[in-house]
Amino acid sequence: MSDSHQIEQFNIENPNRLYSKRESGMSTSSDIIEDEVDSNDNIIFESEAASLDLGLKSKYGVKRAYCGIRGDSEISCILNIVVSAIGGGCFSLPYLMYEGGIVVSLIIFLFVTVCVAYTIDLLRSFVVDTKYFSFALMTETILGPVWLKVYAVSSFVIYVSMEVSYLTSIYFYISSIILPQNQKNQESSENQEDSGTLLFGIIYFIITMIIEVFICLYISKIAKMHLLSIISISCFFLLLFTLIIISLVANIKGDVGSKFTYKNLFFPDLQPDTVTNKILSISSFLTEYVYSYLYQSTFPTILGNMKNVTQSTTQKVHLISFGIIFGAYLITTIFGFIMSDNVPTEIFKYDDNSNYFKGGWEYLIIPYKIVLCAFYLTLIPLRFIVLRDNYITLIGEKKMTFFKELLIISIFIFICNIFVFGVQLFDGINKNLNIKSLIQAFGGIFGVIISFVLPVINYKSVNGIKKIKSIIGYIISGIFGIAALLSTANSIYQIIFKENKKEAPQ
Repeated sequence: MSDSHQIEQFNIENPNRLYSKRESGMSTSSDIIEDEVDSNDNIIFESEAASLDLGLKSKYGVKRAYCGIRGDSEISCILNIVVSAIGGGCFSLPYLMYEGGIVVSLIIFLFVTVCVAYTIDLLRSFVVDTKYFSFALMTETILGPVWLKVYAVSSFVIYVSMEVSYLTSIYFYISSIILPQNQKNQESSENQEDSGTLLFGIIYFIITMIIEVFICLYISKIAKMHLLSIISISCFFLLLFTLIIISLVANIKGDVGSKFTYKNLFFPDLQPDTVTNKILSISSFLTEYVYSYLYQSTFPTILGNMKNVTQSTTQKVHLISFGIIFGAYLITTIFGFIMSDNVPTEIFKYDDNSNYFKGGWEYLIIPYKIVLCAFYLTLIPLRFIVLRDNYITLIGEKKMTFFKELLIISIFIFICNIFVFGVQLFDGINKNLNIKSLIQAFGGIFGVIISFVLPVINYKSVNGIKKIKSIIGYIISGIFGIAALLSTANSIYQIIFKENKKEAPQ
């Protein structure tokens, strides 16, 4: 008998009335979703389009077409989901294969892929049943304010770690283009270089912050999300296509030695090669692959923007989008792995001294950097939708004015930018503090909470714990929960160990 996804044990409040009752102080318990609820009535974004479109009429919202693609179409939804998943994290996947070995990394990658696809399908089914097009609102209503705070902290840490990574990469590429490189070879130019770097950092910080605030406030509303998605996915597949061509040419010409050897099958460089280290490495790989698939927070909001939100349409969108994401990750992993003899920790982190673009490809260095900057810049407002979902749920949409939102966006953007600015100017202090490493260490736990724990608990709350899907979901959540704890504990230990090791000679 097929699973009809019917709500069995939990009476869900109509989300559209939930906000109005919350604002008026009325009780929101024991109400059941009514049949007449419009399936694409977006409770967070759609209702406030007129006040936040900055003069753009709401009727031009999701129905507006860019490149012939309407914002409420299935194609637009697929594009939005793909872009919400694919980010800079996938550029580190080839290094995981290099570090863990071909067989080990592929097995872990496929296992994580199946588990993530399963839990996202649980989330999809839950969204269609309840019409909750907000991860934050569904968490607060179903699980309560405590879990909402857990989710808010988790999503904020994930957002900051992602944005800092994007902004750091943008700074790296822009500075390598603008700042003169020949000063580094001139002994008398050291002070000029320091002052030039400081001036560039200040100007860069001010300009980029203004741009980020503007696009987060004006362009990144869900109705216009598909415009950024078209730009972002075009940049990504241009990068991917170039990666494939360069890798194939390098291997055909014999510039790269064979990577498919017995040595590279299982943990080729693990030191020390012990069972404990292998378990910790596998735990780390599990959480890093989960981090690459982390788009559950935006998934309900994106589905809610479709014209028809049904089991069949959402399942179709989910299967196609997830297939594209999986294919893109697999291609990036394999071709990034065979691109050169030494696999970098991030395959697209090129500088002028890199050997990846030598042998006739030198002319691509600057265009490549520009495309990478455009790709990362479009990801910033797309990721910000997660935070917007949080603070609107916490504050209330009717209390949110234009100036309040401008202030909140500016604060969040300022925090991320000032961190990157400080890292670039005071790199030595950052190395001692290891702030970025600590954020990434805890990112594994928070990623597992968002990817597995919350979707499974929400699904269980409305369908019952005895459902076979709920049981499987709990098993998956337990596996990744243990892996995240081991990975985080090991990361913190490594940070402390390295710091003590640095202090020992003193």
